[in-house]
Amino acid sequence: MKYLNRWVLNRSVKKARFLPYLAASVTVAIVLTMVWLLLRAEQQQFRERNRADVLNRLSTIRARLEGVLNQRVFLTRGLVAYISTINPDITQKEFESLASVMVAQQQGIEFLALYKDRRVSHIYPFKGNEGAIGFNPLSIPEEREAFQRAIQSRKTVFAGPVNLVPKGNAGFISRTPIFLTSPGQEPESGSNWGLVGIGFDRDTLFKEVGLFDRPAKLQYAIRGKDALGAAGAVFYGDPALFERDPVLLEVTLPNGSWQLAAIPVEGWPRSAPIAQWVWLGGGLLAIFAGTLVFILVSAPTRLQEAVERATLALRQSEEALKQANEELETRVEERTAQLARANQEITALNDRLQADNLRMSAELEITRRLQRMILPKSEELQLIPELEIAGFMEPAAEVGGDYYDVLHHNGRVKIGIGDVTGHDLESGVLMIMVQTAVRTLLEDNQTDPRMFLNVLNRTIYQNVQRMGSDKNLTLCLLDYRDRKLQVSGQHEEMIVARSNGSIERIDTITLGFPIGLEADITDFVGHAEVQLNPGDGVVLYTDGITEAEDIQGVHYGLHRLCEVVSRNWQHSADEIRQAVIEDLRQHIGEQKVFDDIALLVLKQK
Repeated sequence: MKYLNRWVLNRSVKKARFLPYLAASVTVAIVLTMVWLLLRAEQQQFRERNRADVLNRLSTIRARLEGVLNQRVFLTRGLVAYISTINPDITQKEFESLASVMVAQQQGIEFLALYKDRRVSHIYPFKGNEGAIGFNPLSIPEEREAFQRAIQSRKTVFAGPVNLVPKGNAGFISRTPIFLTSPGQEPESGSNWGLVGIGFDRDTLFKEVGLFDRPAKLQYAIRGKDALGAAGAVFYGDPALFERDPVLLEVTLPNGSWQLAAIPVEGWPRSAPIAQWVWLGGGLLAIFAGTLVFILVSAPTRLQEAVERATLALRQSEEALKQANEELETRVEERTAQLARANQEITALNDRLQADNLRMSAELEITRRLQRMILPKSEELQLIPELEIAGFMEPAAEVGGDYYDVLHHNGRVKIGIGDVTGHDLESGVLMIMVQTAVRTLLEDNQTDPRMFLNVLNRTIYQNVQRMGSDKNLTLCLLDYRDRKLQVSGQHEEMIVARSNGSIERIDTITLGFPIGLEADITDFVGHAEVQLNPGDGVVLYTDGITEAEDIQGVHYGLHRLCEVVSRNWQHSADEIRQAVIEDLRQHIGEQKVFDDIALLVLKQK
């Protein structure tokens, strides 16, 4: 029993000696755990803020990159239509003339080429590139697959970067297949003529979008060679960047994509700026708490002495915490002041935006009313003795870019229809300019169609240059007198309906050139004549009708428009117009209208 009591006593003494250390350790662990949880939350927020900032700047680069790419790739659209429908036997001289206009204001365009029968048949600029004539891209493995894929898919294929001939500089090549359009058939439904290719310098493109800007303080990398997205090779920047948890965005291309990545130049920060202060304060607090618990548990009889020591330690801790808190408060005040200044700037910007929105809304409303006011009134149309006329126009937005007019002067009837690029304020203003110019020239008794269109074009071109705008329009003018129509200007095909309902189509592509694109279009202007017998007539329209889509994306089409006109031609012009619009709305259904709609029906009495 004696030895048992001694063993119990010794065990109690040992336990009492060990207990203060255990209590102090647990206290320190609890405090440090709380500090760690607090710091972890702050670290997560800090990382999210950094990634959000990089994402915002990378989104701007992505938007610029897609914009400049599409701007260059779409240059070939008019060339494809011209070769497909008008001139498949285009000469090198004709090609150079068109190409010089298309690339005049584009930087970094190395060449524009036609590939007929799989070989380079035309090229611009010709000087310095003569050796490329006859070149077969299929002979180069890295270009062969993209070349064949463009023809098989009937879509634009974006290839690169590749070494451009003849300079050998890195660049990109966009190739669009050209399929011939047979008379009366759907566009590009015939055999393959070849391709049109455009090559542009990689460094010029990247400099334009800001990838070389040092103030951005970001590292960039791009992968997706030949528009293969994440599966493609890295062709700009350090490939290792994709392994460093970058912010990623997809850059959409005509037939594929790139993957754009970015991280800060110095890498992602490892810790938040206040981390060291949190650890300092938390460490001091843990030491203080552990010490206090150790004293309270280990020496109840020396509590006073322990309290004095703890008080001293507490004061020291308070001073350290106070200093840390003052530094934190200073940082918070500085950050608060920065946020206040930023908020003031945002408030001022919002005020300016609200004022600009009000001004723009007023400008759009005025322009919309002006457009409505200058449309021909029904009572004007009824005063034309030989023709029965019905018109319709509906803009896709507040302000439309479609134009039609019917003017009666000195026994002549001047009829016009056109389509301005875009649906914004500039488009609406340009439409009003065109109507004013047409009426002015008519009042001036200008009767020569070639001179009429050329003077009108110079007027619009000079105004567009003054505005600093890139707007232009297709415009077709008809002169009617004594049952004859003289047609000039480039627009959609003109539908000629005979009294028995038979349909003829007149292609206007060779009768003019887009208005406002070149200072002088005299050499491009031609004309055609149509004899109208009683019951005959014409239907004019804009591409907002033929390119209107249903919910599956199927176009309304010129063929369906001709069928509706033929089926209803025995009715009045107003009934024909109504039949076309009702059939068009039935086709569109619940799909959104993306383009302005204009229709003009003229019928010989």
